[in-house]
Amino acid sequence: MNKTRTLSCARMDDLAKKAIRTGYAASKFLTPAEAEEVKSSLRRDVILTFDGGFDGAERVRAIFTNPDWGKYENSKRETRAANFHQEFVRSANDEKCERDEIVAALKISHRPQDKLGHRDILGALMALGIERDVIGDILIGKHFATLVCLPEISKYIAENLTKAGRVGLTVSEIPICELPAREENLTIKTDTVASLRLDAVLCAAFGLSRAKAAELISAGRVNLNHQNCLRPDKDVGENALISVRGLGRARLLEVGGVSKKGRNFVKIGI
Repeated sequence: MNKTRTLSCARMDDLAKKAIRTGYAASKFLTPAEAEEVKSSLRRDVILTFDGGFDGAERVRAIFTNPDWGKYENSKRETRAANFHQEFVRSANDEKCERDEIVAALKISHRPQDKLGHRDILGALMALGIERDVIGDILIGKHFATLVCLPEISKYIAENLTKAGRVGLTVSEIPICELPAREENLTIKTDTVASLRLDAVLCAAFGLSRAKAAELISAGRVNLNHQNCLRPDKDVGENALISVRGLGRARLLEVGGVSKKGRNFVKIGI
C-alpha cells in the first residue's frame, strides 16, 4: 500500500471513529476509485452511505453514521432532503444533521451564444483557490451548468465565480432536489461469453481478441469499478463498469441465461 493510500485510509478511519462518538461524520468529495477503496476497508461498527447530490453522481461524500443513532437517507424525493430514524443523528452541539449540511447545489448561467465546458468551469474554480475535493460533479447543460459542492463553500462560489475565461457567469444556489440525474448515453450490445471473467467481458464489449484483452490488462490500462485490475480472471458482476484507457467505458448491464453451448448471454452498454 502506498503512502497516499495509507493516509487516505487513516482519514476515513478517523471519520468512522468520529461517527461512533458524535453520531455521524462526512468526508470531502471522493473520486470513484477512492469511494471503492472506502467500501472495501469499511469498519463494521458504522453504516456507510454515499451522497453526490443526485442519482448517478461520480464524485461523492462518504457519510459514516453510528447504527444506534440512525441511518442517513439521501432520497431526492424528500422535501427535507435528509431523513433519519426517530433517534436521529445529532452532532456534538446537539443540532440535527440534514442533507443541506452535506451537499449544496449551484446553477451556473451564461448567455445562450456562449459555449462552456467542464474544463472551463473547473479551471475558473481552481483560479479562485478552491481545492478539487470540495467540489463534486459538474454537469454541463445547453445554456447553463450545475455543480455540487460543500455547503460551507457554496456562498463563496456564488459571490466570486463571475467568469470562466471570457464568458460571464451568473451563479445562484438551488435546492438539491432540482439537480438532474446523470444520463449515460449507451450503445447497447448483446453477446455471449464463455465466462464472466474480465478478459472475456472485455473482448465482448470492445470486439477484442483474448490476446489483446490480456495485453491491455497486463499493461495496467483496464479499470474495473474504477480500480486498476491486473487479473484477467477477475469476475465481473452485473452493473460493473469497465474502463479502458484509449478505448472508452463499458457497463455490464445484464447477465441472462446460458446458451446450448454453455455460454452466458450478456447485455453490455458501451
